[in-house]
Amino acid sequence: MMKGILFFSAVAFCVVASSAEAQRSSRRGSSAIELGIDGGVIFGLDDPKVSIVSLPIQDFRIGFLVAPQWEMEPRFSLTSIHGGGISASDYSLELGVLYQPAGDRVGKGLYGRPFLGVSGTSVSGGGSDSNGYAGFGLGVKLPFNDRRLATRMEAAYSHTFGDGGANAIGVLIGLSFFTR
Repeated sequence: MMKGILFFSAVAFCVVASSAEAQRSSRRGSSAIELGIDGGVIFGLDDPKVSIVSLPIQDFRIGFLVAPQWEMEPRFSLTSIHGGGISASDYSLELGVLYQPAGDRVGKGLYGRPFLGVSGTSVSGGGSDSNGYAGFGLGVKLPFNDRRLATRMEAAYSHTFGDGGANAIGVLIGLSFFTR
């Protein structure tokens, strides 16, 4: 499990570093970065059916504009629980590619976001488990007046590999801050 996490982290770091360099050399000369947080509701479609509500924050994300219509977007989430001599951690690392047909820096309008990730759980004295997943989200960005803030709303489908596989749909709502 740890080797998989380290491998995925190294790949994500390389992709983010190369996308940041491509962004610096883009013809627009803009080096805007999108920092965001998302809250969400996820519904499992397989037995046993589960619902997960994570409000106000489920994920932290950083978007790097690599072309007028393309953005590389790593995401991260971590939940840690300690009590009664037991600790448990739940994590998720994800890399998505946001496609914005309008090509606006702050993304006004629709977008599509295919993504790959790994998530896992570790319980002290009880072992750990991790699985890869892939999916696709469709959403909209709605900038505020100053064009440095935007609301993001997205519906997504994901499939988890391993342990028999699982399917889920989710709804995310978030806030984005743009550095330029």
